[in-house]
Amino acid sequence: MNQEVQPLLSIIIPVKDNLSGLQKTLDVVFALNQPTESIELIVVDGGGCRHTKQFLLENQHRIHHIRSASDSGIYHAMNYGKGCATAPWVWFCGAGDLPVEETWLAFLPEMKGWAPDELHVFGVDLGNEREIGVPSQYPPRWDESLIWRNTTHHQGVIYPRAIIQATDFKPAYSILADYAMHLHFWSAGVRASLHDATWSLIETGGVSRNFGVRLYWQEWKLKRRTIRGWKRAVQPFWLLIKFGFKKSGIHRTGAA
Repeated sequence: MNQEVQPLLSIIIPVKDNLSGLQKTLDVVFALNQPTESIELIVVDGGGCRHTKQFLLENQHRIHHIRSASDSGIYHAMNYGKGCATAPWVWFCGAGDLPVEETWLAFLPEMKGWAPDELHVFGVDLGNEREIGVPSQYPPRWDESLIWRNTTHHQGVIYPRAIIQATDFKPAYSILADYAMHLHFWSAGVRASLHDATWSLIETGGVSRNFGVRLYWQEWKLKRRTIRGWKRAVQPFWLLIKFGFKKSGIHRTGAA
Protein backbone atom coordinates (compact mmCIF):
# COMPACT_ATOMS: atom_id res chain seq x y z
CA MET A 1 0.00 0.00 0.00
CA ASN A 2 1.57 3.25 -1.16
CA GLN A 3 0.93 5.94 1.44
CA GLU A 4 2.11 8.64 -1.01
CA VAL A 5 -0.74 8.07 -3.50
CA GLN A 6 -3.75 10.34 -2.95
CA PRO A 7 -6.82 8.08 -3.06
CA LEU A 8 -9.74 8.96 -5.31
CA LEU A 9 -12.45 6.88 -3.64
CA SER A 10 -12.88 5.91 0.02
CA ILE A 11 -14.73 2.63 0.53
CA ILE A 12 -16.31 2.10 3.94
CA ILE A 13 -17.27 -1.45 4.89
CA PRO A 14 -19.10 -2.01 8.19
CA VAL A 15 -19.06 -5.67 9.22
CA LYS A 16 -20.14 -7.80 12.16
CA ASP A 17 -19.90 -11.60 12.31
CA ASN A 18 -19.70 -11.95 8.51
CA LEU A 19 -16.12 -12.88 7.66
CA SER A 20 -17.03 -14.81 4.51
CA GLY A 21 -18.93 -11.83 3.10
CA LEU A 22 -16.09 -9.47 3.97
CA GLN A 23 -13.58 -11.72 2.22
CA LYS A 24 -15.75 -11.84 -0.92
CA THR A 25 -15.98 -8.06 -1.04
CA LEU A 26 -12.32 -7.42 -0.33
CA ASP A 27 -11.14 -9.97 -2.90
CA VAL A 28 -12.82 -7.91 -5.61
CA VAL A 29 -11.73 -4.54 -4.22
CA PHE A 30 -8.11 -5.65 -3.75
CA ALA A 31 -8.01 -6.71 -7.42
CA LEU A 32 -9.55 -3.43 -8.60
CA ASN A 33 -7.12 -1.40 -6.49
CA GLN A 34 -3.97 -3.23 -7.50
CA PRO A 35 -3.08 -1.31 -10.69
CA THR A 36 -3.54 2.29 -9.45
CA GLU A 37 -4.01 2.21 -5.64
CA SER A 38 -6.68 4.89 -6.09
CA ILE A 39 -8.97 3.33 -3.47
CA GLU A 40 -8.81 3.98 0.27
CA LEU A 41 -10.21 1.06 2.27
CA ILE A 42 -11.83 1.57 5.66
CA VAL A 43 -13.20 -1.48 7.50
CA VAL A 44 -15.26 -0.96 10.66
CA ASP A 45 -15.66 -4.28 12.46
CA GLY A 46 -18.31 -4.42 15.18
CA GLY A 47 -16.26 -7.00 17.07
CA GLY A 48 -17.26 -10.34 18.49
CA CYS A 49 -15.46 -12.54 15.96
CA ARG A 50 -11.79 -13.31 16.54
CA HIS A 51 -11.47 -14.79 13.03
CA THR A 52 -12.51 -11.46 11.48
CA LYS A 53 -10.02 -9.61 13.64
CA GLN A 54 -7.27 -12.04 12.66
CA PHE A 55 -8.12 -11.69 8.95
CA LEU A 56 -7.98 -7.90 9.20
CA LEU A 57 -4.60 -8.02 10.95
CA GLU A 58 -3.24 -10.30 8.23
CA ASN A 59 -4.39 -7.82 5.56
CA GLN A 60 -3.62 -4.55 7.31
CA HIS A 61 -0.97 -3.77 4.69
CA ARG A 62 -3.81 -3.48 2.14
CA ILE A 63 -6.40 -1.73 4.33
CA HIS A 64 -5.86 1.92 5.19
CA HIS A 65 -7.93 2.08 8.35
CA ILE A 66 -9.23 -0.73 10.58
CA ARG A 67 -11.39 -0.42 13.66
CA SER A 68 -12.35 -3.60 15.49
CA ALA A 69 -14.47 -2.85 18.56
CA SER A 70 -18.02 -3.05 19.80
CA ASP A 71 -20.30 -0.36 18.37
CA SER A 72 -23.96 0.64 18.37
CA GLY A 73 -24.91 -0.78 14.99
CA ILE A 74 -24.35 -0.37 11.26
CA TYR A 75 -25.07 3.36 11.02
CA HIS A 76 -22.78 4.13 13.95
CA ALA A 77 -20.09 2.21 12.06
CA MET A 78 -20.83 4.11 8.84
CA ASN A 79 -20.59 7.45 10.65
CA TYR A 80 -17.26 6.45 12.14
CA GLY A 81 -15.97 5.25 8.77
CA LYS A 82 -16.89 8.36 6.84
CA GLY A 83 -15.13 10.45 9.45
CA CYS A 84 -11.92 8.61 8.54
CA ALA A 85 -12.27 9.11 4.79
CA THR A 86 -9.70 11.28 3.02
CA ALA A 87 -10.60 10.72 -0.64
CA PRO A 88 -12.88 13.22 -2.43
CA TRP A 89 -15.50 10.51 -3.05
CA VAL A 90 -17.04 8.01 -0.62
CA TRP A 91 -18.88 4.71 -1.13
CA PHE A 92 -20.48 2.52 1.55
CA CYS A 93 -20.96 -1.20 1.06
CA GLY A 94 -21.87 -4.15 3.20
CA ALA A 95 -19.81 -7.27 3.69
CA GLY A 96 -20.77 -9.49 0.76
CA ASP A 97 -21.69 -6.66 -1.62
CA LEU A 98 -19.67 -6.89 -4.82
CA PRO A 99 -18.47 -4.08 -7.11
CA VAL A 100 -19.24 -4.61 -10.79
CA GLU A 101 -15.77 -4.64 -12.30
CA GLU A 102 -16.73 -3.36 -15.76
CA THR A 103 -18.54 -0.33 -14.33
CA TRP A 104 -15.75 0.48 -11.90
CA LEU A 105 -13.03 0.33 -14.51
CA ALA A 106 -15.05 2.67 -16.73
CA PHE A 107 -15.99 5.24 -14.09
CA LEU A 108 -13.07 5.38 -11.63
CA PRO A 109 -10.94 7.49 -14.01
CA GLU A 110 -13.91 9.82 -14.62
CA MET A 111 -14.20 10.68 -10.92
CA LYS A 112 -11.32 13.11 -11.24
CA GLY A 113 -13.55 15.36 -13.34
CA TRP A 114 -16.76 15.07 -11.34
CA ALA A 115 -18.23 18.23 -9.80
CA PRO A 116 -17.79 18.06 -6.00
CA ASP A 117 -21.27 19.37 -5.18
CA GLU A 118 -23.49 16.53 -6.40
CA LEU A 119 -24.06 12.86 -5.73
CA HIS A 120 -23.55 10.20 -8.40
CA VAL A 121 -26.22 7.52 -8.50
CA PHE A 122 -25.90 4.13 -10.20
CA GLY A 123 -28.11 1.07 -10.41
CA VAL A 124 -27.74 -1.90 -8.08
CA ASP A 125 -28.58 -5.55 -8.69
CA LEU A 126 -30.14 -7.73 -5.98
CA GLY A 127 -29.86 -11.07 -7.79
CA ASN A 128 -32.03 -14.18 -7.70
CA GLU A 129 -31.66 -14.94 -3.98
CA ARG A 130 -33.33 -11.72 -2.85
CA GLU A 131 -36.14 -11.57 -0.33
CA ILE A 132 -39.82 -11.88 -1.27
CA GLY A 133 -41.26 -8.58 -2.49
CA VAL A 134 -37.87 -7.12 -3.44
CA PRO A 135 -37.23 -6.21 -7.12
CA SER A 136 -34.30 -7.73 -8.93
CA GLN A 137 -32.77 -4.34 -9.69
CA TYR A 138 -32.93 -0.74 -8.60
CA PRO A 139 -32.13 1.57 -11.52
CA PRO A 140 -30.52 4.95 -10.81
CA ARG A 141 -33.15 7.39 -9.51
CA TRP A 142 -33.09 10.73 -7.71
CA ASP A 143 -36.60 12.08 -7.90
CA GLU A 144 -39.99 12.31 -6.23
CA SER A 145 -40.19 8.52 -6.04
CA LEU A 146 -38.22 8.85 -2.79
CA ILE A 147 -41.35 10.27 -1.17
CA TRP A 148 -43.08 6.96 -1.72
CA ARG A 149 -40.40 4.28 -1.69
CA ASN A 150 -36.75 3.75 -0.86
CA THR A 151 -35.69 3.81 -4.51
CA THR A 152 -32.07 4.91 -4.04
CA HIS A 153 -29.84 2.59 -2.04
CA HIS A 154 -26.51 3.64 -0.58
CA GLN A 155 -24.68 0.79 -2.36
CA GLY A 156 -25.41 2.62 -5.61
CA VAL A 157 -24.46 6.13 -4.48
CA ILE A 158 -21.06 7.82 -4.65
CA TYR A 159 -21.04 10.73 -2.20
CA PRO A 160 -18.82 13.81 -2.26
CA ARG A 161 -16.79 13.65 0.94
CA ALA A 162 -17.65 17.26 1.86
CA ILE A 163 -21.38 16.52 1.69
CA ILE A 164 -21.38 13.15 3.46
CA GLN A 165 -19.08 14.24 6.25
CA ALA A 166 -21.31 17.24 6.98
CA THR A 167 -24.37 15.08 7.71
CA ASP A 168 -24.50 11.99 9.94
CA PHE A 169 -26.65 8.94 9.46
CA LYS A 170 -29.13 9.09 12.35
CA PRO A 171 -28.73 5.93 14.47
CA ALA A 172 -32.25 6.49 15.83
CA TYR A 173 -33.39 5.14 12.46
CA SER A 174 -31.68 1.82 13.07
CA ILE A 175 -33.12 0.30 9.86
CA LEU A 176 -33.61 3.22 7.47
CA ALA A 177 -31.01 5.87 8.28
CA ASP A 178 -29.71 5.82 4.70
CA TYR A 179 -33.25 6.38 3.38
CA ALA A 180 -33.71 9.24 5.87
CA MET A 181 -30.48 10.84 4.68
CA HIS A 182 -31.36 10.51 1.00
CA LEU A 183 -34.84 11.94 1.52
CA HIS A 184 -33.29 14.83 3.46
CA PHE A 185 -30.74 15.48 0.70
CA TRP A 186 -33.34 15.34 -2.07
CA SER A 187 -35.77 17.60 -0.19
CA ALA A 188 -32.94 20.08 0.48
CA GLY A 189 -32.15 20.30 -3.25
CA VAL A 190 -28.90 18.33 -3.31
CA ARG A 191 -28.31 17.40 -6.94
CA ALA A 192 -27.34 14.04 -8.36
CA SER A 193 -26.03 12.76 -11.66
CA LEU A 194 -27.58 9.49 -12.82
CA HIS A 195 -25.50 6.82 -14.53
CA ASP A 196 -27.20 4.05 -16.48
CA ALA A 197 -24.90 1.30 -15.23
CA THR A 198 -24.87 -1.21 -12.37
CA TRP A 199 -22.38 -0.26 -9.66
CA SER A 200 -22.76 -3.19 -7.27
CA LEU A 201 -24.37 -6.54 -6.60
CA ILE A 202 -26.03 -6.44 -3.18
CA GLU A 203 -25.88 -9.33 -0.75
CA THR A 204 -29.19 -10.56 0.69
CA GLY A 205 -30.11 -9.93 4.30
CA GLY A 206 -29.61 -6.18 4.74
CA VAL A 207 -31.17 -4.53 7.79
CA SER A 208 -33.80 -2.75 5.67
CA ARG A 209 -35.00 -6.00 4.06
CA ASN A 210 -36.87 -7.34 7.07
CA PHE A 211 -40.33 -6.02 6.26
CA GLY A 212 -41.87 -5.96 9.70
CA VAL A 213 -43.92 -3.38 11.55
CA ARG A 214 -40.76 -1.77 12.96
CA LEU A 215 -39.49 -0.90 9.48
CA TYR A 216 -42.71 0.83 8.42
CA TRP A 217 -42.97 2.65 11.74
CA GLN A 218 -39.49 4.06 11.16
CA GLU A 219 -40.45 5.00 7.61
CA TRP A 220 -43.43 6.97 8.93
CA LYS A 221 -41.28 8.73 11.55
CA LEU A 222 -38.67 9.87 9.05
CA LYS A 223 -41.25 10.94 6.47
CA ARG A 224 -43.35 13.02 8.82
CA ARG A 225 -40.24 15.08 9.60
CA THR A 226 -39.44 15.75 5.95
CA ILE A 227 -42.58 15.60 3.79
CA ARG A 228 -45.25 18.30 3.86
CA GLY A 229 -48.85 18.75 2.70
CA TRP A 230 -51.10 16.07 1.26
CA LYS A 231 -48.18 13.80 0.48
CA ARG A 232 -47.47 13.52 4.18
CA ALA A 233 -51.16 13.12 5.03
CA VAL A 234 -51.56 10.04 2.85
CA GLN A 235 -48.39 8.31 4.04
CA PRO A 236 -50.03 6.20 6.81
CA PHE A 237 -52.46 4.73 4.27
CA TRP A 238 -49.70 4.24 1.71
CA LEU A 239 -47.51 2.47 4.27
CA LEU A 240 -50.34 0.10 5.15
CA ILE A 241 -50.68 -0.78 1.45
CA LYS A 242 -46.93 -1.38 1.19
CA PHE A 243 -46.92 -3.53 4.31
CA GLY A 244 -49.78 -5.62 2.95
CA PHE A 245 -48.04 -6.11 -0.38
CA LYS A 246 -44.82 -7.30 1.24
CA LYS A 247 -46.72 -9.73 3.46
CA SER A 248 -48.65 -11.09 0.45
CA GLY A 249 -45.58 -13.04 -0.68
CA ILE A 250 -45.72 -11.72 -4.26
CA HIS A 251 -42.22 -11.87 -5.78
CA ARG A 252 -41.32 -8.84 -7.90
CA THR A 253 -39.35 -9.74 -11.02
CA GLY A 254 -38.54 -6.40 -12.62
CA ALA A 255 -36.79 -3.22 -11.63
CA ALA A 256 -38.01 -0.92 -8.88
